Amino acid sequence: MNDVLIVVNEIAGQGRAKKLWESWQDHLPFAFTLLKTEYSGHATDIAKKYAEASQDPLLIIAIGGDGTAHEILSGTIGYNHVRVGVVSAGSGNDFARAFFVFQTLEQLTEYVLEYQTAEQMDIGVLHTNSDTFHFINNSGFGFDAHVVYAANQSKWKKWLNRLGLGKLVYILYLVKELFKFKKFSFSLLNQGDTIKFEDVWFITVCNQPYFGGGMKISPSSIPNDALIELTVVHHLKRAKLLFIFGTVFYGKHTAYKEVKQIQASEFAIQMNDQVYGHVDGEFSCMTIPGSIYTFRVEHNAWKLAKPPSKRS
Repeated sequence: MNDVLIVVNEIAGQGRAKKLWESWQDHLPFAFTLLKTEYSGHATDIAKKYAEASQDPLLIIAIGGDGTAHEILSGTIGYNHVRVGVVSAGSGNDFARAFFVFQTLEQLTEYVLEYQTAEQMDIGVLHTNSDTFHFINNSGFGFDAHVVYAANQSKWKKWLNRLGLGKLVYILYLVKELFKFKKFSFSLLNQGDTIKFEDVWFITVCNQPYFGGGMKISPSSIPNDALIELTVVHHLKRAKLLFIFGTVFYGKHTAYKEVKQIQASEFAIQMNDQVYGHVDGEFSCMTIPGSIYTFRVEHNAWKLAKPPSKRS
């Protein structure tokens, strides 16, 4: 039997993860180690500690939201003996829209007792002047990062999460920040060529299609194809931006001329203004004018635990 570590973020989904775990914990017919997160970044510390402790096969099950999955994967990059499985119990749950997740107690039990299967997955990497960040879903700068930052700081998020309407907070702040946001410019440094983008709303680099609680921002993104996709929205009037965001949930925004999408394994951009940045929906940095930021993909960087018959 492989070692099994279960990491629970009890506050994810305004307590949804805690309730789910309490309904499962006495019914798991296999041995496991249980740890609960106590602070931001704790899941990363836990995952790295256990990954380093032994080279024996290890299965880590994350019970929480996208942030919990992000933290655990950040702690297991480079450890090929580790498989990561996720039970989504957050508010946005974009991870579950693109990757296999365990949805029932029976599904998890069957996997642990019968399978050792996994699928290799990519991860995105953002390099700034001083830090390196990994992202499972997406990362970027500008309006979307500003909205995410404001929404995550908002008391409305907690209230809406209690009602099961957590993703609406992003829409509320999208409308609010629409009238305040100051657009910016940047240069894409691409194989010796420089492409300058003016009047930019946001830049998003994706490893999978979804962000912001179900918005299909990058429909062509595949999380294990060794590529990432850059989306730029620019030269767009404020009123039209609101309209286009309504089409993002269906992936129809790419038909507009103001939406530019580019696919590659690496992007280098030089920012000309100070704007908010995010990584998997969490604040990453404020950009520094004149600085270069690099996005790249690490192919086959981690193993997703899933039964052999399931698709990601």
